[in-house]
Amino acid sequence: MKFSWDYGHGTQEFEVPDDLLLGVVEGTAVEPLADLRHALEDALENPLGSPPLSEVVRGGDRVAVACPDFHRLWVRARVWMPLLVGYLNRCGVRDRDITVIIANGTHAPPGYGGLAMILGDDLLRRVRVVNHDARDEAALRFLGHTTYGTPLWVNRHALEADHLILTGAVVPHTFAGFGGGRKAVLPGMAGLRTILANHRRALSDSPGGGIHPRAVPGVLDGNPVHEDMLAAARMVGPRFIVNFVLSEEGDFLGVFAGDMEEAHRSACAFVEKAFRVEIPSKADIVVASRGGYPMDLTFYQAFQSNANARAALREDGRGVLIMVGECSEGLGPYEFQRWFRMGGLEEMEQELRRAFTVPGFVVYRAALLARQARKVILVSGLDPEVVKKIGIVPHASVQEALEEALATVPGGRILLMPHASQTIPSPAC
Repeated sequence: MKFSWDYGHGTQEFEVPDDLLLGVVEGTAVEPLADLRHALEDALENPLGSPPLSEVVRGGDRVAVACPDFHRLWVRARVWMPLLVGYLNRCGVRDRDITVIIANGTHAPPGYGGLAMILGDDLLRRVRVVNHDARDEAALRFLGHTTYGTPLWVNRHALEADHLILTGAVVPHTFAGFGGGRKAVLPGMAGLRTILANHRRALSDSPGGGIHPRAVPGVLDGNPVHEDMLAAARMVGPRFIVNFVLSEEGDFLGVFAGDMEEAHRSACAFVEKAFRVEIPSKADIVVASRGGYPMDLTFYQAFQSNANARAALREDGRGVLIMVGECSEGLGPYEFQRWFRMGGLEEMEQELRRAFTVPGFVVYRAALLARQARKVILVSGLDPEVVKKIGIVPHASVQEALEEALATVPGGRILLMPHASQTIPSPAC
């Protein structure tokens, strides 16, 4: 059977023998919303665990709205943010009293062109837009420590407003369980020291133990990363959240608004039902992609779906995982080269426990995965010699990668995950 997958701005064509195809893992069929404007306004007027937004805000109030960043263009904020701002206007909140904070987390703040892609030119001219920079300490305020001991530094504009509204999309997340909700605060608008202290909780409690067993996609309860994020968000105290669920094709499937915890949990339950997919069995070979641009811009982005993909692969260490992502902007936002040059997993983990960094954790996860599987292949545009340094086999095409995988596991059953970051595989009992 022939397939064509998005790859950067282009495509990758490949063929899988029919008798070896175990299946194509996609989210279950959920009808797209017929009218996004109506669905959004209904969610704002009939929120979960909160009074309607029209009763929360008043004319003259200063309102800050956290917005997903450039690496989440697929959330399509330029479609719904003008609708949310228009609703606030009808509640009496003037454009000049609205501040949209681009919740960049550790990502570099985008320039005007990037902001226009996120919000649209019209909204950029109407409201104040602030680019959160986790490294700009002058723009941060210290709120103390979370109940888990994380020092909490947050964008001052989020704290100076009369009301803070969090927005975002809920999808399975590599180590925080799910995106959305509290993540707009941490990592979205937090300081770098806060983000690193929180993300360090994805490591096991014991040195040498690798990844914490609860820091995985689809898990909130007992997940130390999520629980610390939630504690931080409670300290900031947003008045309202607006979260969206989108299909793998980019259609809006649901709007969840209201109390930060109740609305987010409801959205997570929706995603769990829509995107946890039963597979006939674990596969000998898994081919996984995030779906092309903009989700495969860097190694950091392309490898975000590795936990879901690994969950579909046989557990005896004899399977082959093929990750697909163009990585047109290279390895990632900063300092990835240093981690690719390290001696091995043990050295990486020791350094992460000493001075945690997001790039280090991403590279560590990839190297750990390479040790747990018989072979991990990355189809990308990266320098092959760089990829080899952490034990991953480089290829330029999915077809070539499949041929090597089948040579490694002759007759291996193949599972395809074209939107792996939004799909949680669940093997049949």
